[in-house]
Amino acid sequence: SDVVPFSGFVETTADALRLIQAARCGLIPRITRRLNELERRSMIRSGAVFVFSVEESGIKRWTDGYTWTPSRISGNFLVYREVVERTNRSVYPTTPGAHDLLQRGADAHTALKIQGLVKKTITVKIRGSDHHLICYYTLDDVRSGRLQRPTTVPAIMALDIPHELVQSTNFRYPPKLE
Repeated sequence: SDVVPFSGFVETTADALRLIQAARCGLIPRITRRLNELERRSMIRSGAVFVFSVEESGIKRWTDGYTWTPSRISGNFLVYREVVERTNRSVYPTTPGAHDLLQRGADAHTALKIQGLVKKTITVKIRGSDHHLICYYTLDDVRSGRLQRPTTVPAIMALDIPHELVQSTNFRYPPKLE
């Protein structure tokens, strides 16, 4: 049975909390085990949002088979950019025109993938249990408005967000639930 992940864009901590609660209530699918290679290839794409608890899924560290920049902090999230996998250590490829495909990344050996994915993650503790949300998107899809925020889904907006969900994690920036 194929789980189709929620599709959209998680912009704010409140968006993330709403989706985590929606997953807890069964309104959107939860990931209950590690994805296999085939599932990764078919499910990880711009707009895919995965929610899982460590307890239920046994997944302590999410692996997706992509190559990413080191994380950087953005609000309560960690954000990663997809990089071109480099096996050789030369900074620039030698084939003519190939350098047009690469943007310089974090250092000489990493190049951000053009139209590459961004991965945005957040962890919420609920009664001592870690719940993770992982959101993939391209900057292009976000800028063009192709990906909708959870705020556009009435059933998700109708959910009560339990106090414990907002309070239980030491957020760097306490979320505002409008």
